[in-house]
Amino acid sequence: MGHSVGESLQVARVAFLLCFLPVLLYRLWRLWRYPTSVPAIAATSFGICVWLWLLVFTDWVWSAMSPLVRAVSLGGWWTVAIAGCLQVFVVGIRGDTSPARIRRGLAATLAVTAVFLIAVTVAASHSKLLLTTNDIYVVIDALTVSGDFWSRTALVLSGSFAAVVFAQLAWVGLRHADCTPVGTGLGLLAAASVLEIVATVIGGVLRPLGVGWGVMNHPFWLWVGTMAGCVGAILITAGFLWPPVALRVRALRDQHRLRPLHDSMAGFFPQLFPPKESRIRLSDLVFEWQSHIQDGLTLVAQSREVPLANNQPVATDSSERAAAVAGWLVGQSVPEFSYEWLRVPMGMSDQDWILAIADAYRERQDDFAAPASLSGMPSTLRR
Repeated sequence: MGHSVGESLQVARVAFLLCFLPVLLYRLWRLWRYPTSVPAIAATSFGICVWLWLLVFTDWVWSAMSPLVRAVSLGGWWTVAIAGCLQVFVVGIRGDTSPARIRRGLAATLAVTAVFLIAVTVAASHSKLLLTTNDIYVVIDALTVSGDFWSRTALVLSGSFAAVVFAQLAWVGLRHADCTPVGTGLGLLAAASVLEIVATVIGGVLRPLGVGWGVMNHPFWLWVGTMAGCVGAILITAGFLWPPVALRVRALRDQHRLRPLHDSMAGFFPQLFPPKESRIRLSDLVFEWQSHIQDGLTLVAQSREVPLANNQPVATDSSERAAAVAGWLVGQSVPEFSYEWLRVPMGMSDQDWILAIADAYRERQDDFAAPASLSGMPSTLRR
């Protein structure tokens, strides 16, 4: 690796460190402030390990470290730590596993990761190449060509462990990939894992072992492994960032849709809504708003003495039905209105039904110069 390429990578590392530091701090703040899960902790730990790994290989940090720490870092210690975080993520993301099996899986993962960390540390600490060479780019060039026995051992141990973890992540990601935000993130992680397997097997297993040396020594395979690793790293980052970003955007959109109807319900039934909790996720707040609106619809129907059912069939079209409920809320006459109109239509979830009513109510509110109330008296101030 030439020093010009190394300097370019140095700039890229510093840019990554500066850009992702606020993201990591934000994730740590959310872990401290809100209830969390095993996959969320594993994803945050993965990000911290990657950030520290890149920090270690910056020139000013590298020059300040002891020879043993340099040797361990080059021998794949950080690779094992990052793979261990991914393995914890794999254990936690399996939705069909009982809590007891998850706990056993986490204990086994931590134990195996610790064993590999110790083995890599011991192997790297015996490598003269890793201990005596101070120039990081010289060491990397030597490792891509041959290295000594102990450096090859450390690389094979770390690379094999990472390849096994990436294979599991690819399998779990492909099994759970779908069009939801979480499913999309898992699909990106599965694609990234396949690329990382290619990069790890080429650079961390085959080359140190000398397997297919006549082929692996060709620059083409070095570039294949490098490009696969870089693209895989980008996809892993996207896979971890996509679900929280997509879920927050969706929650903001749903909150905007629910706000007019929720505010009207809160004004008419103030005792229905508890004080807002400060430590609550936006997605959980939206779910609470939907539950409040459901309860509010029932209370409005009770206050207006709406019959449970009548002989008039309700509208089958969900949008027409939501528009009728919204009109009834602002006091417009809906012939033979009953509780049946408030029930969730076939083929819709409770959340989608509440959002449909909220959309129709917001459209009704836009038709009035002043907000309509839920008192049962329609407003006459139309635009």
